[in-house]
Amino acid sequence: MHDDAVGIVLAGGRSERLAALGLGAGGKAGLVVGGRPCLERVCAAVGAVVPRVLVVAAAGQPLPALPPGVEIVRDSTPDGGPLAGLRDGLAAARSGGARLAFVASCDVPLVRVAVVDRLLGIAESSAARIVVPVVDGVPQVLAAVLACDLADSIRGHVAAGHGPRAVVADLAAREPTAVRFVGPEVLREVDPELESFLDIDTPEDLARLETRGIPPSRG
Repeated sequence: MHDDAVGIVLAGGRSERLAALGLGAGGKAGLVVGGRPCLERVCAAVGAVVPRVLVVAAAGQPLPALPPGVEIVRDSTPDGGPLAGLRDGLAAARSGGARLAFVASCDVPLVRVAVVDRLLGIAESSAARIVVPVVDGVPQVLAAVLACDLADSIRGHVAAGHGPRAVVADLAAREPTAVRFVGPEVLREVDPELESFLDIDTPEDLARLETRGIPPSRG
């Protein structure tokens, strides 16, 4: 258990590309995959290695049943995008004394406990303030570890209309040693098929996941 860390799961977003599935006001958070809502799956995996999990959701957004103890943080900026949600989540995490946060979107139902554990371990054993997996050459900012004290600098990025990757690029430019990129060779040690990073953006993505049998969240 990583006692100085929390989990932040972003449940907001309109999910326009999944409109054909009739998700309703809950969006992807309520999408049922393998008999369990996506949001519940992600919270369970993250909560296996941190003592506190925060779900950041839009004001009024209905949510599925969640594991015991999961806390709900409501977006303070309507339609502000994932970075605004991340800002609110980090601020809430910091108020509870946490130093690090594993951040995930709610649409990665196969996220592995071992991946969360590995990334937090890298952050704890280094000087990095952001630890970012890189899959297919793309930084996975919404499956990463961030220092909770980045909430203040993220406010400026939100005001400027930036996205999550701008936070990584800005910190890397100012403090190169504060950003640690984790390549697929390390990630495959704990997730051979990199299933933790398979997100659901379209009906086709969901269909591909369902062909895998959708096992329960596991180590």
